[in-house]
Amino acid sequence: MTPFRLAAFARLAARLARTERELQQMEAYYADHADEVRAGDWGAVSAMSSGIHNVYNGIEDALLSIAKDVDAYVPTGGSAHQDILDQMAADIAGIRPALLDAELYDALFDLKGFRHLVRHKYGIDLKPEKVIENLLRLRTVFPAFMSAVAQLEATLSADGD
Repeated sequence: MTPFRLAAFARLAARLARTERELQQMEAYYADHADEVRAGDWGAVSAMSSGIHNVYNGIEDALLSIAKDVDAYVPTGGSAHQDILDQMAADIAGIRPALLDAELYDALFDLKGFRHLVRHKYGIDLKPEKVIENLLRLRTVFPAFMSAVAQLEATLSADGD
């Protein structure tokens, strides 16, 4: 991970590193248990679902931190999970460009929906194909998210020079 120059982003480094480690651990687990996940084994499906949930939460925590430290506004209330995605997909004149492009926004929207399902349903209700679909989604989303955060920090650093 490239070190950040701005304090608002430097505070994210440890959080993003933990999220990346969670994704790496999930990948290692899946490499050893892919057949069990595909077969719908409750433990394997639950473990993978929990990992996806945790990685999405790490991304969302980073979004909330950027909202607090850069935008000076953090959404609250019942729609806060959706509102943070909407806020980060918007340009804020005089503050920052959009963090999320349409493709990244859509992928995070889908992951948010899966995280909601994991959080509010029993493991028995989780479908193996949806778990695998969301793991595959995370494989592209996380690096794209990291790149977007680095690009935003670089843009804001250049603006301050």
